[in-house]
This record gives sequence, C-alpha cells and structure tokens, in this order.
Amino acid sequence: MNSVKFLLIKSTGNGFWYDMHHVLTQLYFAEITNRIPVVYWGKNCLYSIDQQSDAFSQFFQPVSQYSIEDLEKPGLTYYPEVWNSENLRDESPALDFECSLDGLISSNADVVVQKDFIEHENIMHWVEKHPMYGFISRYLYSAMLKKYIRLQPLAVDEINEFYNLNMREYPFIAVHIRGSDKVVEVSFLQEINRRYPAEIDKFLKICPNARLFLMTDCSDILEQYKTLYPDIVISTKCKRVVQNGPGSHYQNYEDKAQKGLEIIKDTWLAARCDYFIGNGYSNVSLAITELKDWDNSRVKLLY
Repeated sequence: MNSVKFLLIKSTGNGFWYDMHHVLTQLYFAEITNRIPVVYWGKNCLYSIDQQSDAFSQFFQPVSQYSIEDLEKPGLTYYPEVWNSENLRDESPALDFECSLDGLISSNADVVVQKDFIEHENIMHWVEKHPMYGFISRYLYSAMLKKYIRLQPLAVDEINEFYNLNMREYPFIAVHIRGSDKVVEVSFLQEINRRYPAEIDKFLKICPNARLFLMTDCSDILEQYKTLYPDIVISTKCKRVVQNGPGSHYQNYEDKAQKGLEIIKDTWLAARCDYFIGNGYSNVSLAITELKDWDNSRVKLLY
C-alpha cells in the first residue's frame, strides 16, 4: 500500500451519463498518472439510496481491487489538501476546491480526489505517448467502457429479459428523443425533434421490417410516436414527464437505484439495436454510440 497511488473518482451530482462520462475521463486520467482508480458515488449522487453507501456499485462492478475503505487508512496523504482519511465520503460545499490540472497530474499524494468534470481534450496533451492520445471522445469513452465497466448481474438480467421477450425476433431502430428540461440547454430542441420522423423513414426504407425502440423522457412524445408508427414502437416501462417540464432524472423515486437502472436498461438495449438515431447534445445518446462499435452509416446524431 505504501507505494500505491490512487485516484478517487466521486460523483458530480448530475445526470447519469454526465456522471459516467466524468468517470470514464477520470479512468483515462488514472492511466496517464499511473494511479489505481476507485469510484465512489456518495450521497450527492442523484441515484444514491443510502447516505453512506456507494451508488456506483449498485450498478457496476468495481473498476479495481480497491475500495474507498482502503483510501481511508490513517497515514495516507491527499490532494487537494482539503481531503483527509475522515471526510472522503462527505459532500459539503466547503470541500469544493478548485485546483489546476497540472497540480492534479504532478501531485505526489497517495490519494488524489476528483469530483469535477474535466474535458478529456484538456488532459490528453500531457501524455502524447499514451495509446489513446488524440482519440476523439467517442472512441476514448468506448475504450474505457470496454476496459473497466461491467454491469452488476441484476442489470444484466433485466436487460436480457426485456430483449428476449420483446426484441429478439426483429431488427430494431433505436431512437432517443429528449424533451423536458433539455430545452434549457438546447434552445432549438423542438427544431431538432421535428427532424426525427424523416431520419426514421430513411432507415425504414433500408430495413422495412424494422421495429422502433423508443427512448424518451416525455410521455407525450411516446404517445405521439405510437400514433405516427402504429404497432412497431416498443419502450421500457419507466417514469416520464411532459415536454418542457422538469427533467425525469430530478423526479422523486422511492427507490433511486431504480432511476439509474431505467437509464442503464435503455442505453444497453439501444446498443443492441441495428440502427440508432439520437440527440447529439445528449449524454445518453452519446453513450449509446460509445457502447459498441457501430457502423457509422447506421448511426445518426441530430444537431
């Protein structure tokens, strides 16, 4: 333990795939700084069910053989210096400490703690000899997903059960349409959404017997597409909101883990489809392009 250096990757407290892209970037950061990664999503995580448990492990297997308990051993040193062996699970605003990227990279502390999202492009220029130097985010994230991310058996079972019951017999076009609070980030969201039917029809001409696997956070969008494409739309059962309302990831759930499982189920099922149409400004859509090696002719992201 004395010679081992760690990177503790905490939750940003944002949406699921924003948090996951943070994790994937930091896994790359761990590699270029020769640190062992440990992921801990604490009580600030939108999918946490317990004040003291790790929400990440509800969904995924550990990314290394170590856990946060190993990082809480007395005598270890930490960077930034606001952290210590007794407060690693805390999410107090007083612990929000901005530090430079060069400080994070050059630190000799036993444990570096990272809870803020960093664009992968800002890290890459530090290590040109790394095998993934120069990768665009899609391929970097895809590589990190393949190398480190393993679903827990419960999630795998739910995905397989839905696929075998509903999707095995037909080719599928996965379609991800955002509504609700996404319009705050993307003011022309409705313009993007009006383009989906034309793109769907292009793929249906290529594959006329295809079905649509529709992922959307809005109940009215789901009903609209069931009318537009009768008898070929399927979707998972999950909590949805109305267009222009608050985001579904901010809705109250009795079981917050279920909220995360709904997102996981949709994204992994979409990655098993034959074609995909999504929103280029959405982390969920981007994740679907990263979960498998798509033929680019079968993927359309709308901007």
